[in-house]
Amino acid sequence: MRIPANIIANADDLGYNSAVNKAILYCYQQGYINSASLMTSTPYFAETVSMVHDNPVMSNIGIHVNLAEGPPLTDFKENYLDAAGNWDIRKTNKLFPPLDMASKNAFSKEINAQIERAFEANISVVHLDSHLHLHTLPCFYKLFLAAARQYKLKIRLAQTYNEGSYLKFYYRKYINYIFRKNGVNYSDHFETVDRFLPGKNKAVSKSTTTEVMLHPWFDTNDILADHYEPDTLAKWIDFLNNQ
Repeated sequence: MRIPANIIANADDLGYNSAVNKAILYCYQQGYINSASLMTSTPYFAETVSMVHDNPVMSNIGIHVNLAEGPPLTDFKENYLDAAGNWDIRKTNKLFPPLDMASKNAFSKEINAQIERAFEANISVVHLDSHLHLHTLPCFYKLFLAAARQYKLKIRLAQTYNEGSYLKFYYRKYINYIFRKNGVNYSDHFETVDRFLPGKNKAVSKSTTTEVMLHPWFDTNDILADHYEPDTLAKWIDFLNNQ
């Protein structure tokens, strides 16, 4: 089994919990993935750091900035938290209105803190993305671009396929143009497994690089699956077995 040389098979949510961590390590060991994105703001951070340091197979680690759930790392006083002090996704996942300067500064501070926590733990970080793709929103993409440039990281593109909304498709093309223009794109394309597989022969034969997103975990029955779309990981493994 071998991941094609021009494919980045990235596992999101490293550090989310122990079941996800166990599954991501297993997928590295089995050759199902060659990249992962680390959440540094969860209670499982110390566990995850030890796992990465103890297992050199876990390479190409990125930061999975979390502005969607759980508490922030910084003393975030802006109006984007719920009553318990956790991120309120109903507020952080908005397209509009644009952020004012105080909010921009607060979010930049939080993004930087999550990145720096990995560096302080001696994790060799090479790329950057976000939980639930918030880094591609109009209010956030410039903040993430600035962070990528500051820390010399590559950044995940917005999804490069058309989901049926031309407005969304052309907006994503614009965001990706900005990332590519600044030389910070982690790949040439970014796709889900289901979008990648129907055109797999064409995609693999090209000289361009495609990032494919996965979410491995061991479910309550200790079965390896994708915790967003359960059969996605099985489809990916079947693809690799037939290479």
